[in-house]
Amino acid sequence: MKRTLAVIFQLVILLALPAAAQYHGGGGGHRHEGASTPSGPTPDTRNGDLKGFERAVALQATPDQISQFRRLTSSTQTARKRAQDLLQLSANGNKLNWISASYPLTNDLEETQADNEQFLASFSKEQQDGLKKFTKKMRKAGSEISSQSKALSKNVERASDDEVVALLQKLDKNLAELQSQQLAISSEMGIQSPGQSRAQ
Repeated sequence: MKRTLAVIFQLVILLALPAAAQYHGGGGGHRHEGASTPSGPTPDTRNGDLKGFERAVALQATPDQISQFRRLTSSTQTARKRAQDLLQLSANGNKLNWISASYPLTNDLEETQADNEQFLASFSKEQQDGLKKFTKKMRKAGSEISSQSKALSKNVERASDDEVVALLQKLDKNLAELQSQQLAISSEMGIQSPGQSRAQ
């Protein structure tokens, strides 16, 4: 009799355990869900959003800077196209008078360098600090372009065709780098291209 009662008692306990586990698991799950559901942004998220907003405002281009930037991108594009046209003429076997052919290009390059320096000189202290890595690369590309432009003007009379072509290729490469940095900095400063503005 005692043995039968013991067996029944064990069966009752075994049957009750899964139910108890399910009850506690469900209740625990509800409590966990309630505890993990945020009622609003966490302090870190709010602080991050605020800092991001403040940075965007500090780096935002002024109307004058947007005008200067458009002038810079236009002069850079003009200079690069001129260099590429000369390279194409040379590649097609045209015998060029490099003195006269390169003169318009050196003028374009001087204009590009002046526009680049004017744009960068317009930055506020906040823009200088926040865009340091971009301005450093733009100044480096501008410096390379200036050096190669001077070399072209100085040596074009006595340089061989191959030497002039090599200089033009370096100029094209550095003008492309300057354009790449212009694109990067325009994104940081919220400057849209005229095409983007019309599309919106």
